[in-house]
Amino acid sequence: MSSWLHRAMGQRSVPMIIQRGTAWGAAMVMITWLATHNASAQVPPPPPPIFDPGGRSGELPSLRETPAPTPLPSDQAPTVPPAASEERLPPVKVFVRQFQFDGQTVLPTQELQALATPYTNREVTTEELERLRTAVTLLYVQRGYVTSGAVIPDQAVTDGLIRIHIIEGALTDINIEGARWLWPNYYRRRIALSAGSPVNIHTLQERLQLLQQDPRVDRLNAELRRGISPGRNELNVRVAESRPFKAWVEFNNHQSPAVRAERWQTTLAHESLTGNGDRLQVTYGQSIPINNTTGVLPMINVSYVLPITAYDTTLAVGYRRSDFEVVTEPFRTLGIEGHTEIFSVTLQQPVYRTLTQQVNVGVQGEYLYNKNLLLGQPFDFFVGYQNGVANIAALRFLQDWTYRSQDTIIGVRSRFSVGLDVLDATTNSGPVADGRYFSWVGQLQGLRRFEQYAGTQLLGRLDLQLTNDRLFPLEQIPVGGRYSVRGYRELSLLRDNAFLFSLEPRLPIGRWLFGTREDLLQVAPFFDYARAWSAKDSTEAPKSLMSVGVGLRTAFLPKNQGYFELYWGYRLRGAGTNDPPYSTTGNMQDHGIHLQVVLQPF
Repeated sequence: MSSWLHRAMGQRSVPMIIQRGTAWGAAMVMITWLATHNASAQVPPPPPPIFDPGGRSGELPSLRETPAPTPLPSDQAPTVPPAASEERLPPVKVFVRQFQFDGQTVLPTQELQALATPYTNREVTTEELERLRTAVTLLYVQRGYVTSGAVIPDQAVTDGLIRIHIIEGALTDINIEGARWLWPNYYRRRIALSAGSPVNIHTLQERLQLLQQDPRVDRLNAELRRGISPGRNELNVRVAESRPFKAWVEFNNHQSPAVRAERWQTTLAHESLTGNGDRLQVTYGQSIPINNTTGVLPMINVSYVLPITAYDTTLAVGYRRSDFEVVTEPFRTLGIEGHTEIFSVTLQQPVYRTLTQQVNVGVQGEYLYNKNLLLGQPFDFFVGYQNGVANIAALRFLQDWTYRSQDTIIGVRSRFSVGLDVLDATTNSGPVADGRYFSWVGQLQGLRRFEQYAGTQLLGRLDLQLTNDRLFPLEQIPVGGRYSVRGYRELSLLRDNAFLFSLEPRLPIGRWLFGTREDLLQVAPFFDYARAWSAKDSTEAPKSLMSVGVGLRTAFLPKNQGYFELYWGYRLRGAGTNDPPYSTTGNMQDHGIHLQVVLQPF
């Protein structure tokens, strides 16, 4: 070991061949990957964010039925307003040559004239004029304009011309009751987007249902009423809000054993910090300390998301930090340490949104800093590092599409990343990695629930990262572990490019055996496969990992306050020539075991 160390210290740069089962390889991989893996737990069952490469920090959200707000009561919504008594024509017959409509903006005049055709060029009675007025009003109602209608004002009929006036209803007041954690204007501004003149009950109700999908809103009831004058209406909305403060504690073994696989972390979150729907989340954690060694300390993740328009345009800022030391023998005494910080700013905009689908686009700027030490001195563990440091300034373009129904969730994500030569980004000449690169990550996830089979679920997932550039480890894709290929160690492989596939049915045996809710106890067999390769250099074996196994998932406390999962995977392919058998180490990952416990008291 001492001769190797002197050679390494002399050349200051050690090209890495990462093989599972070699503690040194695992240690080097962990140096720059930990920051993007450790500080990202989310409230179960909602998922964490979907865009950590390889799904290293989360999974597809559990199926959640699309909530529907209480419909606007039909008996409160204006239907066919009768003409005012002073506007009625005297009970006589008149000859009508033509009807003239005024005041309409949404229905074409030709369509209104078509209704009036049977009453033209003949004598009509007062009752027939009332039938025509009612027919015009019903046409508006059928199109959703329930606060609009027609009136025939008192007039002198000359030359057979009768004027019909259209009153198109407008929403003049939006009254909010029950708002506690969100400002009333948070609701008013969003409802007003679908409350243009004339008011359409269908678009208004869809907007209310979209508000109901907001996790901050528990219940929402709305009532549409006539105002004090024709064409003026008010909407009374009563809301019941969810408690915005959340806290949870998590334990799992989802780290590399090089820095101790077992970790805990706690998260505090507020869903509406200033009453504007802004979300602040702070996570702190560390490895489980054993024998005066910690591994990772601290793990910090802070994020703040602020809606800046009523269209749910959001501005997000984030900060992540991870400090660690390698604790596995025989490298613990070498003082291998790492420090990583990531700063990000993200602007995201929904460009299409319905009750079942949503399309978002966004742009993100991210600055990543990583420094590594050996025996207290900077050391270039990876080719391309300079004095133990790598800086990346990345500009990312984000796109995603989500489909959600009562029994299906489909999510498609795309991310283009460009490494820029700004903010002191690391640049190198020659065929080595640096901060200038281009990469693409695509992800497809789907969850289908089969109610005819007692709520059995099928979860599928495809991940793909492609690049033609050599990448620093912070931008490479990890393969192996709980959210990649189960049964293998976390970070068994770390490559520029990779393809991952996973298929997992979830069988609700608790519901089958005991008639309880389907998420109380689930058995989840799975198949995982991944293939990873380098962009320009030859790829060391192994190039692919594959496993099968089974998991046990249970929500052991009501209202998702307690969650436990245990997965065991059997490796169908080795992860290297030094891949240890399951029986030679006490680390659970080397036995194919991945576990997680989450407690959310409130």
